Amino acid sequence: MIYAVAGVVGDMPDDRMLVAITRAAVILFAESTAVFLVPILVVAVVVGLVQTILSVSETSLSFLPKLLTLVAVMAIAGDSVMRALGDFMESGLLDMVGAIR
Repeated sequence: MIYAVAGVVGDMPDDRMLVAITRAAVILFAESTAVFLVPILVVAVVVGLVQTILSVSETSLSFLPKLLTLVAVMAIAGDSVMRALGDFMESGLLDMVGAIR
């Protein structure tokens, strides 16, 4: 999840540079959210199936496993996702400032 926007948009016109930065931002956002949402979706489906099979309708039983999954994924992948977002912001802002000059 490392995006070197500075290398991609070096000699581009301003409008193409902004399109490249926007495209990279959308892809980075989609990948970053997928890291968190996919495991939670899998846990939600499994818990829903178990609740349906056992005919349990307690809402806290479906919330707690999803919360624990989110905490575990944040502990495992949170640093790399935040580092990728920070690197993108740094390079993207430098490219935008360079385009203004």
